[in-house]
Parts: sequence; C-alpha cells; structure tokens
Amino acid sequence: MMRFVQQPGLADQQRHLVSTTRAEEISIALNAGETLLAGVTAALEARGNNSAYLTMHNSAVSQLDFVIPAPSPDADHAAWWSDTRTLAGPGEVSEAGLVFGWRDGGAFIHCHGAWRDKAGHHFAGHMLPDRCILQEPATLQGWVFADARFEGGFDPETNFTLFQPTGTEPAPRHDAALVRLRPNVEIGQELANICRTLGWSGAQLHGIGSLIGARFDDGRTLQSYATEFLIRGGRIALNDKDSGAQIDILIVGLDGEIEQGLLQADENAVLMTCELVLLRRD
Repeated sequence: MMRFVQQPGLADQQRHLVSTTRAEEISIALNAGETLLAGVTAALEARGNNSAYLTMHNSAVSQLDFVIPAPSPDADHAAWWSDTRTLAGPGEVSEAGLVFGWRDGGAFIHCHGAWRDKAGHHFAGHMLPDRCILQEPATLQGWVFADARFEGGFDPETNFTLFQPTGTEPAPRHDAALVRLRPNVEIGQELANICRTLGWSGAQLHGIGSLIGARFDDGRTLQSYATEFLIRGGRIALNDKDSGAQIDILIVGLDGEIEQGLLQADENAVLMTCELVLLRRD
C-alpha cells in the first residue's frame, strides 16, 4: 500500500499545477570564485529569461553548505531540515539539478544533488546555492522557458513557501511544461495523467522533489518518511507497450542514507512537492 503523510493544512482538490511553455536548450559558463546563485543569476538575467532547469556535473567547489531532511520540531509542518552541514574542505558536486525561479522579488534556486569531499566521502541533500562557491570554472546545461516561470508562493497545505509554475503568456506551440505535484499523489501516475490531459503521448522528465520514502523496482526500499531526491533520468510513455513512468532517482533520507535506482511503478507518493519539467516527446 502506498504511504501517506498528513499535512497541516487542507488539501486542494487539484493535485498538480501545470504551465505549458517553449523550452530552449542552453549551456552557461560560470567563473571560479562565484557563488552558484550569483553566477547562474547573472548568466540567465543577461539572456532575459524567466526560469530554467539546469544540471551540474563533476564541478569542483571550494565551499558547499547543505541540509538533509529532518523531523519537524512542531505540529506546523510534516517535516523540516537538518542543521546546516558543510563539506569538509574542497570537494566536488557529482550531480545536481537546479530549479531557477523567483521568490520574494529576487532570483532563487532550489537545488538537490550529490557531492563528495576531498577524502572521497559521499553526501546528498538540499544545497544552499548562495553558500556554494566554485573552485574552478563550471559549465551547466539545461533549458530555459519563454512562456512560464517557477515562482515562490505560500502553500497552505504544507505551510511552506514553495515554487509554483505560472504562465507568463499563452504558449500555443508548447513543447514543454513546468509542473508542481502536491503531497500524497503517486508521482508516476500523476505525471501520466498530466501528459494525457495535455494530449501528449510521451515526455522526457527532469526535476527534484520529496517522496515518502522510496520503493525501487528491484525490491529495495528507503524507509525514511522524509526524503529529498534528484531525477537522474525519466520518461513518461502512453499508448505503447512500455506505457507508464520510468523514473531513475538519487534520494537521501533522514539519516543521510543515499539510494539510487528506478522507482517501482505506482508505489511512490510525494511528501511535500515535486518541481518538474516535462519535455514533449511524442
């Protein structure tokens, strides 16, 4: 049976938010000594773009602060974050996904990923991009969106300020969609429903979020009820022999345990939110 976590606020009847858009593939170069937030913001604002999803691989950092999931200290939230953790000495971001948008009137990045310190110890979690300093130049790749953006807004169900997709103008020729999934929906089922509603027969999937533990297709489970994850690869397919969702994730739980692999179909519920990008692949 799929797991469920009660949130502090009332559940909205609509269990996802979607804004269609056009996607442009990009590559941006960042300088050594920059914080990740400042470098990405400058590169994207110079292009005049609204929002982006970027990936980061094998990038050297001189400083990196992060948090992992933690139990909530009160009844106002279903989960919380750990104290801030700092990577020991110079390290490397192995892989990360960055949702770039806007919050409280300024640029904001929500980032999940995995990293290692100079001794080779591996960690994963929620990076603090304003406290991640590049040791060497880095190149990030991803997509920018012409007609939609992720924008921070208060979510009464979870009692958090979360990214929500919003449209900036009509996108009649859309080839992408920005998506937010709400708590306690099955991630793959909800994404298949979204593609079906959009009239798409398939999509490539990118993004980050949180699940209530994780069940993998090889029988492994992550029992931690609060997690944060990065999608390493994903696709949604309808109307063919492989119909459904295939989602490969890297995920971290309450004790810092890290797992990765292909999710079991129909068995993985969203904890707080998923901020996702669907690229149409009919």
